Amino acid sequence: MNPLTPIRTANRVLGRVVPHFTGELARRLMMRPQQNPPRAWELPALASAERVTFRFGLSALRWGTSGPVVLALHGWKGRPTQFARFAAPIVAAGRQLVALEAPGHGRSPGDEVHAVAFAQALTEAAAELRGLEAVIGHSMGGAATMIALADGLAVERAVVIGAPATMRNVLAGYADAIALPDAAKAAFFASVDRHVGVPMAALDSSVLGARVAVPGLVVHDRDDETIPFAEGEKLARDWRGAEFLATRGLGHRQVLADDEVIARVVAFLGLGGAPLRSAA
Repeated sequence: MNPLTPIRTANRVLGRVVPHFTGELARRLMMRPQQNPPRAWELPALASAERVTFRFGLSALRWGTSGPVVLALHGWKGRPTQFARFAAPIVAAGRQLVALEAPGHGRSPGDEVHAVAFAQALTEAAAELRGLEAVIGHSMGGAATMIALADGLAVERAVVIGAPATMRNVLAGYADAIALPDAAKAAFFASVDRHVGVPMAALDSSVLGARVAVPGLVVHDRDDETIPFAEGEKLARDWRGAEFLATRGLGHRQVLADDEVIARVVAFLGLGGAPLRSAA
């Protein structure tokens, strides 16, 4: 049986009787992601990484010991080792790769998390990193990257992979997946806005993109089963001057392990030559 079946059944009933309660419960459930263990291909890189703990408790894995820093952030239920195949070319180019564990994931603190909390984690880590050069975000980490950039995160270049452009669509997809009736869905949206403290409409790429002046690369797979391809197209259009790389057959996660994608990202970040800016 599908593990969501009991939840969907309960929501169909409770959502009509007590929509506000059901919407609030759905919000709490969504903001407490379960953890997924590393895949086999991630384990060698995990063994070679150094664990880093930031001042406010955020945890990260670091590859490389010197040079400018590329900061990476995974998505919902993700993990830093998903960037494992980026480590070797980044370190070979004289940089460090620091991949965060988002709040509420791995060893990082947090009981309830959302896109703004992800973005705040990027900002907190950036404040402690010397020579931060670039940022890479995947999925919700990509959405958080856009939020952080719009709020002033200082990097030379940024890459967003498989990320949503419209947070409202993410919420609507979740609400549909757990069968929230219309009244409960409206209560769910309102609860998220209150809890996050920022209306979801303000986190749309049509709003954020106009505030981001950093050169960007948007990567999205046409067969992404989690975030529709149209979301990547919209994000790239809204982010003025951003380059767009469309792939096929990789889905939402395998795009992070594809050699051609990694080569394109490394080239876009300019890692074949001198640092984009000094680490001094």
